[in-house]
Amino acid sequence: MNDEIGVKIAISPIAWSNDDLRELGGETSLQTFLDDAKNIGFDGVELGSKFPNDKKELKSILKDYNLELAGGWFSGNLLINSLEEEKENLLKEIERRVFNGCSNIVYAECSNTIQGKAISLSKKPILSNDEMKKYAEKYSILHDFVKQNGVTLAYHHHMGTIIQTAQEVDLFLRYCSKEVGLTFDTGHFYFAGAHPLYELQKHTERIYHIHLKDVRENIKRQCLQKDCNFLEAVLEGIFTTPGNGAIDFCSIIECLKENKYSGWIVIEAEQDPRKADPFEYSQAAFEFIQGLLQEKDKK
Repeated sequence: MNDEIGVKIAISPIAWSNDDLRELGGETSLQTFLDDAKNIGFDGVELGSKFPNDKKELKSILKDYNLELAGGWFSGNLLINSLEEEKENLLKEIERRVFNGCSNIVYAECSNTIQGKAISLSKKPILSNDEMKKYAEKYSILHDFVKQNGVTLAYHHHMGTIIQTAQEVDLFLRYCSKEVGLTFDTGHFYFAGAHPLYELQKHTERIYHIHLKDVRENIKRQCLQKDCNFLEAVLEGIFTTPGNGAIDFCSIIECLKENKYSGWIVIEAEQDPRKADPFEYSQAAFEFIQGLLQEKDKK
């Protein structure tokens, strides 16, 4: 816990076992991940497919490891579902989060995403201005429903989805109600061609949850040149943990401190655990980010 700005640091299981690429750590147990998270010193964890769906089982296992539930992904289908269908889909997950003391859901629109498909990123879905407006208005209603039930939706901009670029994030937030906020992801902004610090400064009042991951610039250039699909880019090693790539996290953390961000910071990176040991990389990232959070302002 970093009391100076009231943040807690969590870790995602994605470096240990990737839900989209089961060949990456598919054999790694949930217990291995939780042991590592506890031993490194994280305050909490995000969900993955290996966690129990039952809310009581989930609470029990988190208690065993003295870890909090920081959040977790939800695959939204609001583009093709009615509001009532999407509300119904979310209700059980809302109940699981509230029961486990978790205040947010990381929501990403997946009904037409190419993020898990063998389709190059240049062919990602694009909404017209009117389509984005309708989607944002519909999402705002969903956001209010979830909030009324005790949880906040934190929208995740993501490569291969309808909201990938900085311009798409801007348009989405322009048409949403002012209460709608983001899961701010440094790696996805950088991969999409944006400057993470600038986007953070632009949307600082609407950041509800934070994912910190780094990007290997040389791999990014190669992937864009070859027009890879998202999973190919992951396998090529585009992502890494904070402090091991091209992103300036010193300035990002300073911005969070200046704006008194209070919430979860989640360290993550989709990597091949056979090439990048999850414990080693996550421990180094934890120490790096914790050090930046505790560093006194330079005069």
